[in-house]
Amino acid sequence: MSKQLIGLITTTSNGSDNPQQQQQPNKGATRNILVHITGNRASWEHMGIHGALWRINSEKAWQIFNYDVDASSCTSTEHALQERIGRSLIKKITVVESHTNIDEVVGVSIDGLPPKEFTGNGDGASFFLLGSGKLNQPQEIFNLSGNTELGMAWMKQYPKYTHTNLDIEGVMFLTGASYYFVHEGHPAIHMLKVNQDQLGVQIREETLVNGSWYKVDTEAFLFCVKTLRENILQNAPSTFDLSTLTVRINKPDGQRWLQLPPQVIEGLQTTETLVETISQSEAQEAKLMRIQKYLDKPLFVTLRLAIEYTLPDLLPSTTNAGKK
Repeated sequence: MSKQLIGLITTTSNGSDNPQQQQQPNKGATRNILVHITGNRASWEHMGIHGALWRINSEKAWQIFNYDVDASSCTSTEHALQERIGRSLIKKITVVESHTNIDEVVGVSIDGLPPKEFTGNGDGASFFLLGSGKLNQPQEIFNLSGNTELGMAWMKQYPKYTHTNLDIEGVMFLTGASYYFVHEGHPAIHMLKVNQDQLGVQIREETLVNGSWYKVDTEAFLFCVKTLRENILQNAPSTFDLSTLTVRINKPDGQRWLQLPPQVIEGLQTTETLVETISQSEAQEAKLMRIQKYLDKPLFVTLRLAIEYTLPDLLPSTTNAGKK
């Protein structure tokens, strides 16, 4: 069964009658993104998960990441362009350059991507910054795993369908019915056509409802969804929504931003031993002021990320919409 399913993905076209278009795969693109996180330890502690992060402007992301289409001439397809970058395959992410004034170890993570580095306690991050300064040596923090050829073929042929929405996209269900109405472009329909003898389900063009919907038995449809998920989508890389690209920094192993690192505590103790002419209360007040100054110190992390990725092809109806 799995061999037949792989054959389905590699041989079924995306509804295009142009052989040249079918033979030229979507090669992808690379974008360099400037990430700048600012604040201080006190504000980051107060804001919790909403502090110490950078997030791309979701309304502008489609202009940044879309390629092979003239966005200025396709104003009426803005929604399609935004939706397109929500189904991207990230091939590789490299930190080209980094700069920070944080004088302790912090982890840098990208939401939705697996960690690349870990502490001894198992706390993960895309990478760790080990103190203040600049790093100009490129560092790869993500590389696509899984069957990339299969994943890109699926994305090219079935750009609307993902592991999550496979049972709801292009599907209509009537309460109490023992069947689904399934759109003719749904992968389950193609699977049923290829495996009619094995599954005992006949898919004939003359049974189309309203020109594009097949009535499919509930059990047969759910079997197709389960099989596609387990045999193809589980082994293919997951898609990534570039319009939600978010980078976070945090102290490793669950440490809070208000925790003072050993070097700071040592510095405070050293300062106290040098001052012998002030009272204990004055010394305590001076210590608290130094701590507050440390917590309020403006901090930053600046990164240049090179993101190599591939987007699904735009359907002809959306690429031509702006020219009407």
